[in-house]
Amino acid sequence: MSEPSVEPLPEGIAERYGLALPAQGERLRGGASGTLFRAGDFAVRREHADSESVRWEHEFVAFLAEEIDEVLAPLCAVDGSTFYLDEGRIVSVFPFVEGDELRSREGAFRHELPTLLARLHRRAQEWPVPDQRVGMPALRERDWDRNDWWDWSLVEKAPPLVRAFEELREWVGNLGDLCVCAIHGDFHPGNLLVRDGRIVAVVDWQYARRDWPAFELASVVWDIAWKRDSAAIEPGVRDAVVRDYLDAGGPGEPEVLLPMARLEALVTVLFSLTRAARGLSWNPEFTGRLIASLDDLA
Repeated sequence: MSEPSVEPLPEGIAERYGLALPAQGERLRGGASGTLFRAGDFAVRREHADSESVRWEHEFVAFLAEEIDEVLAPLCAVDGSTFYLDEGRIVSVFPFVEGDELRSREGAFRHELPTLLARLHRRAQEWPVPDQRVGMPALRERDWDRNDWWDWSLVEKAPPLVRAFEELREWVGNLGDLCVCAIHGDFHPGNLLVRDGRIVAVVDWQYARRDWPAFELASVVWDIAWKRDSAAIEPGVRDAVVRDYLDAGGPGEPEVLLPMARLEALVTVLFSLTRAARGLSWNPEFTGRLIASLDDLA
């Protein structure tokens, strides 16, 4: 195993936050838009991002953290701010929580995942901020031909992908009013930390935005109920996940679960194939299985 990467922390950060921080931090996995370091009992995030977008994220996360222990609010500096600019990058500090990724262990947390998601969505509905996050449009607001997640002109167009793209584009365009609130935006087992048999943290809020909680519900159903050796969703597990979510007060509409699950698969495929076309890392086997699922979910 390689030694952990250790790098100097931004100068003056300890004084700015009034904390006892080491001069160097150990680089951690995670942080969709930048780098993340452990600095003793704290985590330091350094990223290239729009300041208004980060402000929206921090205010939303802090609001959730008032009632949900698994959400980690950013720390306030001595001047009351939750981030600052250092050499063109935004720096913020969070509590460090010890834990392992839930990834590949979601079956053991089949009841906890939809219940936690429902709690997040319920609290998010109470957040009084109506504005969309800067630079993070909802799925309905995205340019389907080209956006920061995918470029339709670049992807290899297998027939199931073309059918799903055309049908879901029309479906989204004609979709009636659904519940909209701020959501995590990337709620999956890789962004959940567990310790001692329970979920202790929800991390990586860089894709948070105002969107359909029903889309995020479909994502959780997909993670838990998808048969790993096929392209199908297990009906009994699906129904149990939805029931746990609704029993916990989740507002996402289960009547659109199937097209939302197909939409979630489509977005993931488009993101992956766009990365492939640009010579970036991607998972061909996983993407191929998702493409195969697009017709099954129709």
